[in-house]
Amino acid sequence: MASSLQRHRQAFGRAPQLYGSDRGFFSEQNLASCKHAGVKVVCIPQRGGKRTRRREAYEKSAVFKNGQRFRAGIEGRISVLFRGRGMKRCLAEGRDRFELWVGAAVLANNLMRIAAMLGARSPRRQKAA
Repeated sequence: MASSLQRHRQAFGRAPQLYGSDRGFFSEQNLASCKHAGVKVVCIPQRGGKRTRRREAYEKSAVFKNGQRFRAGIEGRISVLFRGRGMKRCLAEGRDRFELWVGAAVLANNLMRIAAMLGARSPRRQKAA
């Protein structure tokens, strides 16, 4: 987890505002790493054990649930790329080529989403544009 926070800081120059993951990443050390890195909202559900009242209240809070929804949305987008956009297997060799392949798939998906949204515009708005 600390390495992902470090990579984020290198890429964007700051810690992420929200860090969401599944319960497999829950540990007191990971929570402390996020807080130490400057993450404002940490959305990692507790795995196992008895939750304290404070922890239960936090996991039921709107900010925590919104963070988990954000994470689920990201996973849903990845699923769409795998299922419907041909990203199941990359034959390119090397990290640079793999990153290019992923970027091209995301770009293609975004262009398809934009085209669908423009196609769904009401006829009245299309005439005005």
